[in-house]
Amino acid sequence: MSWPLVAALWVAPARAEESAPGPQSTVQQKDGDISNLAESASSRPQLDSSLDSESEEAPPEFTIGPAEPVAPGERQWVRKFERSDIKSYFAEGELAKAKAAYDRGRYRTARQLLETQEATPPVRYLRAMSALRMGQWATAAEEFASLAEAHPPLRDYCHFEAARAYERMRKWTEAIHHYGAVATGARRYEDARFGMAYILEKKKRDYAGAVAALTPIVQTESPKPNNPAQAEAWLTIARLARYQADYNGEHRAHLAVWALHPFSKESSAAVKGLRDLPYVPKWKVARAETLLSLHHNHEAMDILERLLPKMELPDPLACRAQFAYGTALRKERKHALAIRALRPVVEQCQDANLRPRALYVLGYSESVVEPENSIPTYLKLAQDYPQHAYADDALFYAAHKSLELGNKVAAMSYLDQLIAHHPDGNFASEALFQRFMVHRAEGQNEAALEALTRIEELKGKGSTHESVQRARYWRSRVLLALNRPVEAHALMERVAAEGAATWYGLLARSRLTHEAPERARAVLDRLRSPLANADVWPLDAGNLAQDPHFVTGIELLKLEHREAPSELLAVDRKGRSEESIRLLFHILHASGYERYSRSIAWALRREGLAAPTEAETRLIYAAAYPHAFRNLVVQHSRAARVHPDIMQALIREESAFNPNARSPTGALGLSQLMPATAFAVARQLNVPLATPSALLEPRENIRLGSAYLGSLQRRFAGNPAYAVASYNAGPGAVDRWLSRFPDSELDEWVERIPVEETRLYVKRVLGSAAAYQLLYASSFTTLAFGERGSNNAGSR
Repeated sequence: MSWPLVAALWVAPARAEESAPGPQSTVQQKDGDISNLAESASSRPQLDSSLDSESEEAPPEFTIGPAEPVAPGERQWVRKFERSDIKSYFAEGELAKAKAAYDRGRYRTARQLLETQEATPPVRYLRAMSALRMGQWATAAEEFASLAEAHPPLRDYCHFEAARAYERMRKWTEAIHHYGAVATGARRYEDARFGMAYILEKKKRDYAGAVAALTPIVQTESPKPNNPAQAEAWLTIARLARYQADYNGEHRAHLAVWALHPFSKESSAAVKGLRDLPYVPKWKVARAETLLSLHHNHEAMDILERLLPKMELPDPLACRAQFAYGTALRKERKHALAIRALRPVVEQCQDANLRPRALYVLGYSESVVEPENSIPTYLKLAQDYPQHAYADDALFYAAHKSLELGNKVAAMSYLDQLIAHHPDGNFASEALFQRFMVHRAEGQNEAALEALTRIEELKGKGSTHESVQRARYWRSRVLLALNRPVEAHALMERVAAEGAATWYGLLARSRLTHEAPERARAVLDRLRSPLANADVWPLDAGNLAQDPHFVTGIELLKLEHREAPSELLAVDRKGRSEESIRLLFHILHASGYERYSRSIAWALRREGLAAPTEAETRLIYAAAYPHAFRNLVVQHSRAARVHPDIMQALIREESAFNPNARSPTGALGLSQLMPATAFAVARQLNVPLATPSALLEPRENIRLGSAYLGSLQRRFAGNPAYAVASYNAGPGAVDRWLSRFPDSELDEWVERIPVEETRLYVKRVLGSAAAYQLLYASSFTTLAFGERGSNNAGSR
């Protein structure tokens, strides 16, 4: 794919030491560039790969894993970070007086106080800002331009402010120069490109240059349908094309807004601009893909159903359209129809990016309605694309389905292949755990223990706190079977304490309560009395210290700049250690930005966070498990005879407390009710019948969600695990699984739930309920374990 406008001289440098474009630079626009730019966007599929998975969970944000505690004297620091490292530059003395004057709008007084101070970067920055606020444009421009070269952490902010000052002085060339010097990826980057485009269009009448300034905003490998900057940039490019009499380019740019940003405020303007012009098929496909990525499945299918009869495989656009249609059917759980749509794609389309995804989605739908056919589909994916990110997933699901169909030998072979070829993948621990379950079922306890040992020794993506907790919990279960209760209960005590706010911690605590009450009491005492005080410093920043957003964010924090938390949230979290991500949380929390720290806490808990019994970690858990809508939850869950913490946890996992949440399958609101289900529950309660809009209202949604969960819990004799599983998969599915595994105890039954989405859902909801009890309750409930086969026992 060509990048026709990337040669524009105003593209910002990637590094601070690279030179910015000179003030006399010009941009030349080639004929047809806008059309080519738009066409390259339409040819790039908009259907995100996250939609290939049925559960469609967010991918891991960073790499973490269990680590044993290190003695203080043995600690090897990469970048030791103390709380003093975020202390304000203006905390005391004359600098505090100057900052106070600035905050009160007394900018002249602030500059006068700062003139007596050493010209450090913070002093120079506040002086320049004071000049800017007073309208002393020449002084501000000069001081910001000088500081931009002298102080890299503030480079982009200083270039941006210098550009604004030059713009107020009508020095267009200098303003363009400084806007162009704002680095790609900086938080000011998009604003700088728009500032540059405005000057080039309005002041210099350089329309081609203005297009070039906006090109990096729209020319991205990851279009974002909800990014207003991209929609605005496309609409501006359409206007610029019209000024150049490039009506084909204008047409294509309007199509880009219509297809890639269907719900933006710019979309209606784009439709007006299109008037009676044709809607090109490739843009219709792009719009359908965008709608599908936003979970507007039916609207996407309507477009594709009109297009597909006019298309023929293996034309690349036809392949995209049919894959999108098959994915939409899978999302709507119309698996037989999805199979009919996807099989021709995998047979006739050879695109190396599309075909493995089509095989993956096809394999899923086959696993639901044609299980024996899903195995060769998954194996073909693993064989044809051994380096693809889905290869280990495919081997695991082929093994899982083979076990369900009774072909144990083949299943173990696929698991062995996965472990051998993808030892650092995220399915390595799952493969080893599946081997453990097979060995345990056969009574091969030593082989079972060996598989668990290998899980605990894993490195890379497969090593998570949850995978290790699961291995330790089930090791304790095997040790009990080997009549080694002392070892087993010691291990359970460790899991119950370190994972108190998780599914496996809840299981371990529940078993100890029944089997070793004295150890259970020790665990509860430990949970009620955190092991460490809340002073967490110092922490190791690790390689986070080299992230430009982190460096700039810390500097802004010390400057008491209001954009500091947003800068810190822009940090790239991939490849970071758990401790460095915890550092981000504690920096924001200690600085009073609790709202911003909450998203970090949420991500930490999702990836797996150890040792919630420590006071430091409880701060993170409290942010990750808020009591949002608590009064409504307590009121309606008690009326439905549901434990409020379970309902609170269910809402957290279903919608992350977003009242306007919409699922891929059409579930709505806080408790993610399907409209048909809500309608039936409202009728049973003899209350006004629920409508889709009413389900977005918290009170109505929580009332109906609580009532539905309560009815499921009563159906399954009060067992919360079965009720929660039913909430996700339906009571009929749970009835089938209970009949299929009649002798399984509760912990084993959950591990054997054949639908991965439901299996993980039960663990998350009940683990979250345990977290709420740990954080807010003075007493802890436990799950009941009866004799084998008596798995309808409730909670205590």
